[in-house]
Formats: sequence, C-alpha cells, structure tokens
Amino acid sequence: MADWLLQHAVPNLSAPDRYANGVQHWLTFFAEEQAQGRLAGPPTVADVTTALVERFHAWRAQQGVSGHTIARDTAALRQPLNWAWKRNMIASAPFVPDVRRKPEPRELVYTVEQIAALLEAAWALEERRHIHMFAMIMLSTNARVEAVLELDKDTQVRDGVIYFNAPGRNQTKKRRSIVPIAPTLAPWLELYSGRAIQWQRRYVDRDTGEHRFVYEPAASIKTAFEKTLVGAGICRQQTDASGTPIWLPPRAKLGETVPRPKLVGLGSPNTLRHTTSTEMHRRGVPEAQIETAAGHRGDGTNKRHYRHLRPEYLADFIDGVESLWEDVGKLTKVHLLNGNRDRKIIDLAAGRRRLR
Repeated sequence: MADWLLQHAVPNLSAPDRYANGVQHWLTFFAEEQAQGRLAGPPTVADVTTALVERFHAWRAQQGVSGHTIARDTAALRQPLNWAWKRNMIASAPFVPDVRRKPEPRELVYTVEQIAALLEAAWALEERRHIHMFAMIMLSTNARVEAVLELDKDTQVRDGVIYFNAPGRNQTKKRRSIVPIAPTLAPWLELYSGRAIQWQRRYVDRDTGEHRFVYEPAASIKTAFEKTLVGAGICRQQTDASGTPIWLPPRAKLGETVPRPKLVGLGSPNTLRHTTSTEMHRRGVPEAQIETAAGHRGDGTNKRHYRHLRPEYLADFIDGVESLWEDVGKLTKVHLLNGNRDRKIIDLAAGRRRLR
C-alpha cells in the first residue's frame, strides 16, 4: 500500500489524498482485527479474503459511511494488490469484492434560485469569499473540483483561455480540460495573482496581540462549502441511524434558550459540476461541447491538441454559461463585478497581493 501510494497514486492519480485516507481506514481496521484475534499478526496478502473484506464493509457502514465511500476505500486495497502483482512483487492478487448494494450515483443539482442563494451566502462573509470564486469558476467551466482548487492563474490562464492541466502535469484518466473564459467570469480572474482559490486564515500577532489574516491556497473546501450551503438554506436536519432528528443544545453565549436542529448541506462541491452539465443540456448546448468542457476525450489527436485555438471552440458552451448567468442575474447581482462594490474588492485583492 505504501509503495503504491508513493510510486503510483501520488504522481499519477488526480486525488491521491482520498486513497491515502482509504489506506488509513484499512490500517485501523487491521489493528482492530488483530485486537479481536481474527488476525494473528500484521496482515499479509494471504489474509485478504472475501470474508475479511466484507467485515471491512460492515465496519465502515456502521460508521455511517456511504456505499460510494466504502467502494473507494475498497479500491485502496484492491488497486495496490493488482499493482504489486503486475510488478512481480507478489505471486498473485486475491479477489477483493466490491461493496454490495452500492446506491446509484446521486444526481442532485442546484436550481438557479439555489445558485443565487449559494453565491450570496458565500459573499456575505469575507472568510467564505473563496467559495464564491470557486462557484463562479465551476459554473462557468464545468471543470473538475481538483482542477479548480489547483488552478494557478499565473501559469494556467492566458489569451482568454483556462488550461486546467498545469504545465508539466501528466494527464490522467480524469482529464483536465481547456476552456475559454466566459465574459462574466473574466473580471474575477483578474483580481489577484497566484492560486485562484485562496482562503482567509486569521491569526493573532504575537508581538502586538492584533488579529490579522493571510491568504493561503485552499487544499480542500469541504467544510467551508458545507457551512455556505447551510447559510444559503440549502440544507436539511441531520438524523441519527434510526432516523430521529438530531438537535443541538442552546448556545448560552448567543443567548439561545432552546435546542436548535443540526443542519447538513445538500450536495457537495462536485454538485456544481453536475449542475453546470444539467443547465447546459437544458439550454441546448451540444453534447460534444459539454463533454469537452468536462474534460472527456474527443475524437482525433489533432482535434484534442489544437481545437482550443479555433475561434468557434466551445462557443455554444460559453453562450450557455452566459445564459445561465443572465438567469442568475434576475435574482442577484453578486456574481457581477461592477457597481460600487468594485472598489472594496479591488482593495481587498491588492492587499492579498501584498500578503503574498
């Protein structure tokens, strides 16, 4: 597992941290198996049986983990074994069954009203402004979440085009696309240099005791996105394993006297990608352009390499994006970089450049 992570997952896979988490879950599970006497010592390849894998599935399910997450954790065992077998590191790779009754992929998408609410909730607090930028890019490009989080404007944005695959980075099966910059998105990308998605980390100056902040690249936005969803009202009350609604105790510091519901957001950062695809289909954008923007392979090497240089490249897709922003504009103006708000944003961006 360690060899596979270091030699294969990190240099070649788009989200190696997810598999690293899966490996960690396996290590914890193996330790519990040893403690309960089902493993005589550290696990060997011979210990990997269908019964052991199914116990792992049940163990993760008891933790409230979804079938898709369990399947990804299972891949963190299956793929290292197959990788090691192909390199003659082990004599054979045992069969590793997938999780049973894995639910169909969720197809949740946000409505135009929810998009507007999400952007407003993200803009309302300075510490969530990176969620606003993230949503603007996702909804304007149909890009992959990891590609947006890693986007460096200094090296990947030029001549009106975003090159989501960074220079020197090998393309993986989850290809990263080349997408023209939509007019509504363009001014946002010019605000500051460096990584597009930067979060505001606050700290206390040890010398003065003053509260200060610095901008840093965001490796993950899961927590901030969740809070933004709740702030936008795109949420539900969380329930326990028996389906009973969960309530939190009142916060005395805030003057609360009654319990409050524990809220969880609906969807994830990747829901914005599903939303973009759905909206483009609804607006009549050709399937080929939607797929190209999403990073799926096209036909013909020359077309893949040079079609982004043509003036008509993804023209219908960009028209569809602008049509979406027009509909959002009927509900809010927070996606537009204009009006009296510009000065504050530009000053903030200038401060961000100084901090860098």
